[in-house]
Formats: sequence, C-alpha cells, structure tokens
Amino acid sequence: MRSILKIVSPLMLIALIAPSILFLAGRMELDQVKWIMLIATIAWFATATPVMWKDNGQTQQDDTATT
Repeated sequence: MRSILKIVSPLMLIALIAPSILFLAGRMELDQVKWIMLIATIAWFATATPVMWKDNGQTQQDDTATT
C-alpha cells in the first residue's frame, strides 16, 4: 500500500504544476486550472500524509539497531 502511495504522491505534484504551465501557454482556461489544481491538492494531501508518518514500532526498532 505504501509503495503505491509513494508513486501517486509525486504524480499529484506533477498534476499541480502541469495546469499552470498549460494555462501560461494558453492551452487551458482559468476555471479548468482551478478545478484540476484543487482536486490534485486534495489528492496530494491524502496520499502524501500517510507516507510521511512513521510507525512508533518501526522507529523504536531503528533506534535500537543503530546503537
């Protein structure tokens, strides 16, 4: 599950950047850009948040392995 989120999260960042570039190039309307970026922002927060969290058990194991 985490590996899928690690792939989807950067794709959502690309989805945040692409509409603004297309808008500047004159390929998209502003309303379309706003909706796409809103959806991509929500999706990025939903996918990036679990990836950044660490399990308490995992951090304790990592701490004991290094000492």
